Amino acid sequence: MTDFSLQQLVLRLIAYIFIAGVHGFAVAAAAVALGDAGPRHDGRLRLNPLTHLDLLGTAAGVLFSVGWIKPIAVDPAALRIGRVGLFAVIAAGAAASLVGVMALRALRPLILPLLPDTRSADSFALVETIGELSLWFVLFNMLPLPPLTGAHWLNAIAPSWREAIRRSEPYAGVALVILAASGVFSQLLGPPYRMLAAAVLGE
Repeated sequence: MTDFSLQQLVLRLIAYIFIAGVHGFAVAAAAVALGDAGPRHDGRLRLNPLTHLDLLGTAAGVLFSVGWIKPIAVDPAALRIGRVGLFAVIAAGAAASLVGVMALRALRPLILPLLPDTRSADSFALVETIGELSLWFVLFNMLPLPPLTGAHWLNAIAPSWREAIRRSEPYAGVALVILAASGVFSQLLGPPYRMLAAAVLGE
């Protein structure tokens, strides 16, 4: 995405607000369902996107298509299936994001004809933007890097790194923004994005 017009930036911001709410709630809900009450106590078991938005992650998503939410702490020792549960948590977040896209696209033909022409065009553009950014979000957050959701891969493989990963999150976030601005992630994730877009968006 190279269009940085005000309209496009607003659409991307609204899209990321939606994505953050769906993804954050799904990750927290999966952790709680598997036995870790921590996300509930941390106030993350909510659909309210404001509880999940990360300033740097949102900015990176709006400007460079790849972003993240505030990390959700999950204690593998509290999960009924142990560290394997962290993989389920990552998968739940990705699945919810994809289901959210498909649900919006399924509802679009039913809702858009009821709206005035201008609102209909804007809503169509918003759904398209949510779809595109959601796919980038899902792929990006599968990477085992803090502060991404995929950092739980590291916690599952090496639990002793958990505290070091948590402490590195602010610095890693800045590094990810710099790398995103350089285009590294768009090149790395471009091929899988096109495959996923063909399957989910029909592009």
